[in-house]
Amino acid sequence: MSRWPEKLPEKRKKFEVTYKDADGVESVWKYDLNKFPNGPISVENKFPPHYEKALKKQQKEAKLEKKKSTLELAKEGKLGTGKKFW
Repeated sequence: MSRWPEKLPEKRKKFEVTYKDADGVESVWKYDLNKFPNGPISVENKFPPHYEKALKKQQKEAKLEKKKSTLELAKEGKLGTGKKFW
């Protein structure tokens, strides 16, 4: 039979986990189990330079798209009903 070790190894209380997405976004999740045992205490997202430019461009286009009236969207066929009104 084997004996239990004299001293059990202690679990880490502070650590970081880094995740990388396929598009180059890097997320750093920081844990401190003394402060909050259920999850991370902070998350930092690091975007590549080209990603931020594309995101700003996409947001700008979405904002311009929102400004169109329902009649203009219906004429373009982008209202979401699947059929054109005229």
